[in-house]
Amino acid sequence: MYLRLALLLVLLQTLASRPVRAQTASDAEVEQHFQIAEDAAKAGDYAKAVAEYQTVLKLRPNLVAGQANLGLVFYVQGKNEEAIGALERAVELQPDLLAANLFLGMAYVRTNRYQEALEPLTKAISLRPDEKRAYLNLALSYNELGRDEDALKVMQDAEKHFPDDVEVLYSLGRIYTTLMTKTYKKMAQVDPDSDRYHQVLGASYEARHETRIAIEEYKKAIAKNPDMPGLHYSLGSICWKEADWPQAEDEFRKELRIAPENYLAAWKLGNVYLNQRRYDQAFVYLRKAIQQKPDLAQAHRDLGRALLQTGDYQQSIRELKKVIAMAPDEATSHFLLAQDYKKLGRIDDQRSELELFEKLRKAEQERGRVNLLDSGTQGERKPEAPEGLPDEP
Repeated sequence: MYLRLALLLVLLQTLASRPVRAQTASDAEVEQHFQIAEDAAKAGDYAKAVAEYQTVLKLRPNLVAGQANLGLVFYVQGKNEEAIGALERAVELQPDLLAANLFLGMAYVRTNRYQEALEPLTKAISLRPDEKRAYLNLALSYNELGRDEDALKVMQDAEKHFPDDVEVLYSLGRIYTTLMTKTYKKMAQVDPDSDRYHQVLGASYEARHETRIAIEEYKKAIAKNPDMPGLHYSLGSICWKEADWPQAEDEFRKELRIAPENYLAAWKLGNVYLNQRRYDQAFVYLRKAIQQKPDLAQAHRDLGRALLQTGDYQQSIRELKKVIAMAPDEATSHFLLAQDYKKLGRIDDQRSELELFEKLRKAEQERGRVNLLDSGTQGERKPEAPEGLPDEP
């Protein structure tokens, strides 16, 4: 609340042009009321600010600063219709006034007048291309009007200015989701029994953790087109999460026959063999995945686990250090590295890695996030840990 008011008060001070210095008694009276209004607005006494700005406008009806600031005070109070009236007059008097255009557009959005919001918000962006609120409200307006492609373009432009802004990324993702949903609905209308639509349904049920139905949909998709890349991988992945190693192995092998370039299928097949302690086969597929995707940290981590379990501690250390270089906050690799050091009698190094592991694990728990390196994707089962280690370190 205070931040919002502070931003608005900055606008009151910097974006509305002040009256000229008094030259006549009338000018002096206008400036006096204007100053009282500004001071009242800064102090949060909006009723007084409104009264003073209205007095200013009785004396000078066409004073742009008075109209704009009156509209801003009404906006802060949530008096949207009054704000719209004052801000529309300010824009009429001075079409290129940023504050008036921005808050007029946002007041239109507040009152669900999305079509009317387009022009002032577009104008605000043209006047200040780094005004985030204008992008967010303009995209929302297009979205509400069913113009999702226009909304997408606005937020793609916003991302160029704010590549790391969570609100911008959230809005962009929401628009992508809307477009995806519309596309999938069209798929259902065109061919509800197609292989691709069954695949989409499978992914949807999988995301909702309705595993049995998801498996049925993936199997329907495979029955329609058994040679379609990605279908066996999808079914194999859900079996992998359920620790159904034989079925997962079968599906990943089928996927790799169809799409040998699928490095995720190679990694997960290697992980299946690792969990079954079939190390010779695990090495083949984990190294294949790394060859295809050298920065696949999951495969390096699993290869480090396999090397630890087969007694090649020095090579295990090299693999795990690669994981730590790629993902310094990934806790499991520090735990595994500590086991390598223990086997080699490097007790100080073991102790240091265990301390790091505990620190990182605590941070993960506090953030409540899924360890992506352990799961591959959010919600996936963590692969079984090496013998003697906890399942979820």
